[in-house]
Amino acid sequence: MSDDDKDDDAPRPRGLSVLAWGLGLYGACRVLQIFLEAQATAAAVGQAVLVEWGTSRLGVVWTPHDRKASLPDGVRRGMFGALAGFAIAGVLLGVLVVSGGAKLEAVSSASVSVLVIGLVTAGLYAWRDELLFHGVTLRALGMFEPGDRASAQDLFRVVACGVTSAGAALGRSDASARSVVVAALLGVAFGALWTRDRGAWMPWGAHMAFRFATDTLVAGGVVQVRLASSAWAGGDSGLFGGTAAAVALVPVATVAIALTMRGISPDPARVG
Repeated sequence: MSDDDKDDDAPRPRGLSVLAWGLGLYGACRVLQIFLEAQATAAAVGQAVLVEWGTSRLGVVWTPHDRKASLPDGVRRGMFGALAGFAIAGVLLGVLVVSGGAKLEAVSSASVSVLVIGLVTAGLYAWRDELLFHGVTLRALGMFEPGDRASAQDLFRVVACGVTSAGAALGRSDASARSVVVAALLGVAFGALWTRDRGAWMPWGAHMAFRFATDTLVAGGVVQVRLASSAWAGGDSGLFGGTAAAVALVPVATVAIALTMRGISPDPARVG
C-alpha cells in the first residue's frame, strides 16, 4: 500500500480526467474478474493491486501529505475505522434481530481457516472498492492536494461517495432498489471517514470490518443469520435486500453527515 509521497510536485490528473481514469480502472477490474472467475482470491488480489497502482498515480493517498507516513500510525487509523465498521454492522444486525427480521444461530464449530480467508478477502475487496469508488471520486473533487484541509466541499464529497456507491451497486446482477439505497447510505458513512482521515486507512478499515462481519462472521463463521422471508428482512435477497437494512443505516448516514459538518470550520485559519 503506497502513500505516494514520491514526486508530490508532479502534475496530477484532475476533474473529468480523474473520472476517465477511474472508469478505465473499473473496466480493467471487470475484465480481471471475468478471466479469473474460477479463482476468486486471485481475482481479488489482482484487482486490489491494479487499483492501488492506478489510483496512486492519480494522487489518491493513504496518508495526507502534511502527515508523516508510518505503518504504526496507519494501523492505528485503520483500527479506528474497523471499530466504526463493526459498529455499523452491529446496528444493522441489531435492527434486524430486535424487529424479528432475523435470528442468529450458533454454528457447531468455528473454522480458523474460514475466518482468516474471510478477513483477507474482505480486506482485498475493501481495498479495491474504497480506492476505486471513493478515492477516485474524492480526487476528482479536489481532495488529496498538499495542504488539503476540511472545507465546506466535504459535505458534497461525502454525498458524492454515496452516489458512486449506489452506481456501483446498480451494476450488480442482483441489484434491487433497496440494495442500491443501502449501498448509497454505506457510501456516505465511508465517505465521511475519508474526509475525517484525509487518506484511505480509516475508510479501508471500516469497510473491511463491515464486510468481514456481514460476509463471514454472521454467515457461518461464528454464527449464522437466518433472515425472515419478508420485504422487511430481505429473505433470499440477502442482508442488504430488505427494508430493515435501509432503515438501520439512515441514522448511521445522518450521524456521518453531522460529524462531517461539525468538522468544517468557517474560519480557515482555525482548521487543522
